[in-house]
Amino acid sequence: MPNTYLEPTYKEVLCWKADTRIKYAPNPKRGKSFIRYAKYAKAKTVAEAMERGSKAIDLFFDFEHGFIKVVGGSRRAKPLNPKEEAEDWTAVDLMLAKMHRGWLTWKKTFAMAAKLGVDRRQLTAHKVSGEATEVRAGRLAANELAKMVLEDCKKNKRKLTERDVVSVLRMWGFKENTSRGNVLPEGQTHVFSDTLGLVSNYKGYVSVSAATTEYAPVTRVLTGWLKDHMPADFKANKFGFTSINVNANYAGRLHRDGNNEGPSLIKAFGDFTGGQLNYWGEDDKTKGTVESCCAPKDGTVVDLKSNLLMFDGNRGHCVSSFKGERFSLVYFSIGQYHKANKAVRASMESVGIDAPSQESLDKLKGMLGAPGSKCGKTKFRRWPVNDKKLGIDFTAAAQVKKAMDAAYKSDNTEDCECKDTKFIDSKLSYVILPDKRRGCRVYLTGTSGGQRLAVSGDEIKTGGGVYAFKKVAGFPKGSELSTTRLSEVREWVEKVTGKPMAAKAKRCISSKSASDAAPPAKRRRLLQGF
Repeated sequence: MPNTYLEPTYKEVLCWKADTRIKYAPNPKRGKSFIRYAKYAKAKTVAEAMERGSKAIDLFFDFEHGFIKVVGGSRRAKPLNPKEEAEDWTAVDLMLAKMHRGWLTWKKTFAMAAKLGVDRRQLTAHKVSGEATEVRAGRLAANELAKMVLEDCKKNKRKLTERDVVSVLRMWGFKENTSRGNVLPEGQTHVFSDTLGLVSNYKGYVSVSAATTEYAPVTRVLTGWLKDHMPADFKANKFGFTSINVNANYAGRLHRDGNNEGPSLIKAFGDFTGGQLNYWGEDDKTKGTVESCCAPKDGTVVDLKSNLLMFDGNRGHCVSSFKGERFSLVYFSIGQYHKANKAVRASMESVGIDAPSQESLDKLKGMLGAPGSKCGKTKFRRWPVNDKKLGIDFTAAAQVKKAMDAAYKSDNTEDCECKDTKFIDSKLSYVILPDKRRGCRVYLTGTSGGQRLAVSGDEIKTGGGVYAFKKVAGFPKGSELSTTRLSEVREWVEKVTGKPMAAKAKRCISSKSASDAAPPAKRRRLLQGF
């Protein structure tokens, strides 16, 4: 719901109730709107207007333009809080609460865009489905910083360092994850935790979470760090994984990871004290609950700040309290990993995730031993990480500013060495020009995966919202283009690529449609990828 109405309009209409009495003006509209208005204009209350075909946005539009006035009935002192939904709410209450939620979201979006000095579409276009604007802003900056880190590693032929990882995670926009009930510390309703790589839904379908590839440089930093610090023990027994759990600043309570397959690797990063992992290597989930099987005296305490640990996440573990800034990365495999098809595996491999085989998982399990077994295994393995501070310090303020400038002031699109002459997809980006006019850029994705600028449009007048679009000189495909209509640009793109211009929200790459047969209430959550 774009924030196209005046604030007094929202404050007024959001306070209406089902029995608020209203009166409509004589029909001022044309075309289809004339016919629809004629039907709902006979209504005497808000509830009746909705029953006669008025849409939610009609209430706001008609009030702001003077087509509705309140003539009696009851109204609220203030808008409903969308977080306080109650059983006695009417259909009108639910509808207006939804509009209120949308209004609050857009207010945050415009405030964030104003703070960063960007067009709000730079924050909303192509974002991962379900991302809040502030999360998107953080992830865009983290992605640019990750590109800088990887370029420095390539240029100086150096390994990725813990400092590199911290610099990226410090900028990353973490979601408020409410679904990890098994790790929530006492009194908390959410944790800052994301999953990159392979995920599965309640029906068992597997997919690559959308953020994994949308922010590919970030994922490559996290996978690259592990590869650069992989213990020598894994030369014979390759450690394959499908997913990375990325956590920030919470101490997970005692729990078991119920859907993992095989051992996990875990490492903590940041400037903190405490935060050790408590692990019960002899825990056997067939013997009872994690609380009944894991007595405090039987646990092993491992320092994750200076050690990389391999453990079985399906056995009891928790994190000690800590002070400071603490991130952790858990590299693991989901139980449904074998369902990933070629497209899913290719997507994983493109960002450095090498899935395991059943043979490699069996070997890894053998390195730990089963609970209660007498095979002489330690039930966990740890390796000291001797990390040197190499290359540029990307946690420095100057580097942070450089990344933010790149994220918010540019097209934020990797370009343009692409030499392809066949194009299969598109991406729309917005920029702010030096004179404060807005610019719109259309990139086409070639068969190699590279992107190339195809169409460029700049505002004719600052703030006017009308763009003069032209095909970029030298672009090898498509007819000449000169228009002020984005619809014509979309038609041009479809002729060149054979498919409509890409949707704004990026969704996951799945081995099967995750929304197949899913109830509507669950569909959006499934497509969020986390």
